[in-house]
Amino acid sequence: MFYPVNKSPGRFFVPVQPCIKAITSCFSNVFMVSKAMNVVYAGWTRVQADLNCMADLYNTSTTWKYFINLCGQDFPLKTNLEIVQALRALQGGNSLESEEMPEGKKGRVSNAHQVVDGKVQVLHLEIFYVVSSNRKTKDPAPFNLPILSGNAYIVVNRGYVRSVFEDKRIQALIEWAKDTYSPDEFLWATIQRIPGVPGSTWPNRKFDMTDMNAIARMVKWQWHEGSEGSLQAVYPECKGHHVKSVCVYGAGDLQWLIEQHHLFANKFDADRDPIAIYCLEKYLRHKALTDLV
Repeated sequence: MFYPVNKSPGRFFVPVQPCIKAITSCFSNVFMVSKAMNVVYAGWTRVQADLNCMADLYNTSTTWKYFINLCGQDFPLKTNLEIVQALRALQGGNSLESEEMPEGKKGRVSNAHQVVDGKVQVLHLEIFYVVSSNRKTKDPAPFNLPILSGNAYIVVNRGYVRSVFEDKRIQALIEWAKDTYSPDEFLWATIQRIPGVPGSTWPNRKFDMTDMNAIARMVKWQWHEGSEGSLQAVYPECKGHHVKSVCVYGAGDLQWLIEQHHLFANKFDADRDPIAIYCLEKYLRHKALTDLV
């Protein structure tokens, strides 16, 4: 499913919807979301867009088993066959980042936020007494649910998606999350630790899963890069360039990338380094054909 997001409607903006519709017309199992909306970065609309996609997929077909959420600058690291094999290996489980909320992010869920001039800001009280802060503090999460940290790019089974729409605990959590900052970075991670959700795990820290261990996609953050053997480094230095502290892969990153267990990688930029995508596409094409022999 495609969810086109209109960002900067200036002279550099190219309408993508006609192009996407042309692609979807060629495939019976590819379509655009039925209810599009303007998405505000770090706001609730970011999650609502995903919910709209989930609803369309859930109601359109009963045969699919896994929902994978991706963005426009992701590219596969595995062939279609390898992706299917990886999903089967989950044996009905889910794979997504879900770990303890870092101290620096707790204000995102403890304070109320609102959208002002297209940006999400902390909601301040108009009248307040002499206290340390005039920020509006949120009530605790419903059902005393522990709020976990994660991201929007997930691999979850159909039962998880069904629970999102039918479980009263999750519905209450969704309402509670609507005035938080960047709810996509905790909502799915929190749902994954709710008892009874298909494919979920216990909320105990022993079951925490990092983005490195989840299979959805590989992202290299600049502050985690370093030399091999360093206790502080999570992965080698980016061979491409950085945009907002995220590595935009170059051709020099490919060998390391294809050795990872992730299904997809982020980010690629065909305008900046077309060789990286060209080589990766050729590699996957060759591998797919070899697997057929």
